[in-house]
Amino acid sequence: MFKLIAYAEVASYLLLLLVAVPMKYIFDQPLGVKIIGPIHGALFVLYCFMVLRRSSDEAWHWKRTAWALFAGILPLGPMGVAKETAQ
Repeated sequence: MFKLIAYAEVASYLLLLLVAVPMKYIFDQPLGVKIIGPIHGALFVLYCFMVLRRSSDEAWHWKRTAWALFAGILPLGPMGVAKETAQ
């Protein structure tokens, strides 16, 4: 479940960054941001919740938890965390 949420968060972030934001500012079409923005926000919060839950369940060191939370703001960061925790 963690991996699925991490990948969905990455996909929503890339859609927002590469499709919706350019449409808003280049073509003056804000609809993509209005739709994808809240979806990405919800997935980001869910990703952070899942990091904290997994951290607690697997007794992660606080540095690993902090890195996983920080990775959430990087465009492909959650994918790296999901791959790392799957091993």
